[in-house]
Amino acid sequence: MLPTPNRIAHDVTTGREISLLTLDGMQTSFGWRENGGQKFACFCAMDASGVPTEELSTFCARLIGLGCGYFCAWGPDCERLHDIMDAEVIGDNPPETDLGCLMTTWHARESLGEAVNFFLTCTVPDAGYAPNGCAYGVAIAVACAAWAAEIEEHILAATATA
Repeated sequence: MLPTPNRIAHDVTTGREISLLTLDGMQTSFGWRENGGQKFACFCAMDASGVPTEELSTFCARLIGLGCGYFCAWGPDCERLHDIMDAEVIGDNPPETDLGCLMTTWHARESLGEAVNFFLTCTVPDAGYAPNGCAYGVAIAVACAAWAAEIEEHILAATATA
């Protein structure tokens, strides 16, 4: 059975259903049918240092295939993860392979809580790429249960007061 995001909150400010996906590692396959193919905002906390580019590319391509409309990267070497996501969006033969304006950000200089707050409040996708916005948000923690717990804590606190 593939790991899937678990719904943890509804953000009344953005109207998004927020889910959390905890993966044991980069090789873990994952799926998500609950978003019904709609675009979603994604927050990804991982230590990308030492992870081969091919694995990160496969991970990013999977997110795009599931409907990622805005991508936030946090953790060691998140700048590289961000750049790999951008390369996946642009493709091998631009402009023919360019998917459009999938928004991406990296948050190397922010605490995990600050980055999660950005994910919850500032991830407005490009209207041309995601004309219906992002009705869903998924936070992903890769290979770190402590980060997953902290992400969930921040999301629950932010959405409880919203």
